[in-house]
Amino acid sequence: MLCLYDTVTERTEPIVPPGSRVLRMRVHIPDHDLRGEAGRRSARLDELRPLLLADLVRRTGERQRLRVLAFHDGEPPRDEILALNIRPQEDPPPPAGADVRIDLHVGGVAPGSVSSGRWARTGRVGLPGEPNASYLSDVSDAGLDPLAVRLAFLGRRYRRPVELTWDHLRAADEALRRWRRRVAEWAESASRPIDEGHAARIQAALDDDLDTSLALRLLADLADAEPVPPGSRFETFLHFDHILGLDLPADIGKI
Repeated sequence: MLCLYDTVTERTEPIVPPGSRVLRMRVHIPDHDLRGEAGRRSARLDELRPLLLADLVRRTGERQRLRVLAFHDGEPPRDEILALNIRPQEDPPPPAGADVRIDLHVGGVAPGSVSSGRWARTGRVGLPGEPNASYLSDVSDAGLDPLAVRLAFLGRRYRRPVELTWDHLRAADEALRRWRRRVAEWAESASRPIDEGHAARIQAALDDDLDTSLALRLLADLADAEPVPPGSRFETFLHFDHILGLDLPADIGKI
């Protein structure tokens, strides 16, 4: 079961109480800047990190057969969340004044007064120092895949500070393209079962307070594990891409 660090109690605990199969999660969204034609609603890269955390929680929870109800307390920037493979809100918010138990609050600021539930807070994000380098559109304009931002975030555990310099973003873009090429190459081999040993270690890292940094290092080890058949590496990478959301099969049939 996925366990997260609660900023309020300073303990790492399961995201739902024992016996519960439903997770009610509230995502606290900051006010967005206005940018672009006709004042298009947009969000800086640092404001997207809590939305990514909520997406990871939902993907991981659903893999563990939880029903995840995610409520946003504001309108997320739709173009950006789709570009980052973050699923839009599917559940209508509870009616105003309704007494709904919230199991988990997700946000990027220190918790205020919350009546119930745990609080998962994302760490500080350092943005590129150059002008016009704080938005996802800036990353795309530089010729980088928007999902390089997602990979750069995943390279640090969600509650740790992360620096999104251009060097970091370019390195993430190169790593993303390299893994997609490897997955496309493995797809040409006969399918084999998921490698259980590597998969167990990767899942354990994710369940332990979403240690995506360790999970990525373990995937990198698997990518270079020659004794593991290519078909098994392929299936294991695809299995965890359902959680990491990096669109790793994107180059299948293109090389």
